[in-house]
Amino acid sequence: MIPVFLDLGGFNVLIFGFGSVGKRRFEKFLKSRAKITVYSKCIDKNDISKYKNAIFFESDVTNLSDEELYSIIKNHDIIITAIDEENNKRIVSVAKSLKKFINSSTFEKESNLIVPACCEVDGVSFAVYTGGKSPIIAREIRKNVEEYLKNSEFELDFQNKLRDFLKSEIEDQNERKKVLETVFSDKKFKKELLKLIEKHR
Repeated sequence: MIPVFLDLGGFNVLIFGFGSVGKRRFEKFLKSRAKITVYSKCIDKNDISKYKNAIFFESDVTNLSDEELYSIIKNHDIIITAIDEENNKRIVSVAKSLKKFINSSTFEKESNLIVPACCEVDGVSFAVYTGGKSPIIAREIRKNVEEYLKNSEFELDFQNKLRDFLKSEIEDQNERKKVLETVFSDKKFKKELLKLIEKHR
């Protein structure tokens, strides 16, 4: 597997199950501007009114035949299944036969789509995946990176502005890279720069 960032605007995402795992997946994909459809045995009426950009169907997947699942899944691009093991297995099988992107809460090795622990700070995105070995470690790594990014917001902004300036002044990319790396690693320069900013704020 390779990590990628995708613009899912206009894509159709189908989620089976709206328990704790299904809701977490739902919240993530809701931010992507994808069109989301949810099938769940129990649907809270508050959920339907709260999420205007999603379609909810109160349906027990156990009562759906494989043919019915096929007709539902074929119209979607990404399938998320977070229900019981037996139905997850059926959904994974149908989705794979249709060559869909599938993420399963109980059949991770059969999934071809991973929804990793991630964070976003000031336009910088970070995701981590431990290959299913430890979601807890993935969560802690995410927290540490998020904290680092929050503490580096000034530096990120400065590096971005410096990079734009160097592009207009230095044609050679390798030379620009050397300047950026020198500035990044020079603690004395950073300290003096912060003093200057504070003085002229």
